[in-house]
Amino acid sequence: MNSCFFLAADAEYFPYACLAARRITDVSTPIDGYLLYTGVRQEDLGIGQRILSGRVELVDVAAFIANARFEAASHSIAAYVRLFSDRLSVFTGYDRIAYSDSDVLFNRDINDLVGQQLRAPLLAAHDDYMYFRPSYREKLGLQPGAPYFNSGVVVMDMNSIRADDLLGLTRKTAVLGKLNDQNALNIVFEGKWQTMHPNWNLQSLGTREFRFAHAYARHFAGGKPWGNQVGVELEALKVWRDLAKDTPWAEPFKQLIPFERGVIKRFKRRFDGLTAMVSSKEYYQRRARYDGRKTHALYSAQADAGEMAISFPEVVGGFA
Repeated sequence: MNSCFFLAADAEYFPYACLAARRITDVSTPIDGYLLYTGVRQEDLGIGQRILSGRVELVDVAAFIANARFEAASHSIAAYVRLFSDRLSVFTGYDRIAYSDSDVLFNRDINDLVGQQLRAPLLAAHDDYMYFRPSYREKLGLQPGAPYFNSGVVVMDMNSIRADDLLGLTRKTAVLGKLNDQNALNIVFEGKWQTMHPNWNLQSLGTREFRFAHAYARHFAGGKPWGNQVGVELEALKVWRDLAKDTPWAEPFKQLIPFERGVIKRFKRRFDGLTAMVSSKEYYQRRARYDGRKTHALYSAQADAGEMAISFPEVVGGFA
């Protein structure tokens, strides 16, 4: 099986993507890697080439995307680049492709992720945050109980995807529905994705029970290490700083305060039950019943068994 990984970025996110890609190569055994970019300055390209040291190939896809005449509904066009994995010539020879967002920090060999047995076109992680707001099913036209995945870290079985033109359908769905890339992917891949172990996409958004040290890959879906740093553990921030040292990209990773930001926010989550009692909002009621350890164990068991994503995960998890 021929495998690779890739990230995609515009000029703004290119430095962070380079650092995230470098981290993947630092903790992984050799594997082909690519960083697809649009509109990046020549100065930043030079820095990226230096820190990646030839272990990740930098590929300019600006002309390809322009020729595709793809009209993005929101965000940067770089967010939609993954939807063209079936058409980009650089990926022609690969059976299996892992994609990672630029705000993901790996702690484990990415070969362990991309080499897993797949029973579906896509391997992805449940996004519990969406289960607190189940109206997404009606808004996206999904079946009752349809699970939802976060596309920050995914593995694609390209043979299945090419055979059924799933990414072609995703592109059409994104354009016609004026949807972001993640929503379009969830519509087209409904019933076609396998549960990823949650440690491969361990999100920092609202996390209390599981931290950076537990993560195979930590996804800073809340505060960014180069932004307000809320929810970014100090040991993780140090890794980002070490990656960026001796580059002009180091400034945004300076520690803003002498302790971790977001500690108070995590502490407040302990009182979700009280918030739910005084609020009639379903979001708070569901979040109050959410048991992170129980849900993590549930998804871990499903992933270990190679199971497809389950319907009504919030019911099985006991927080609905």
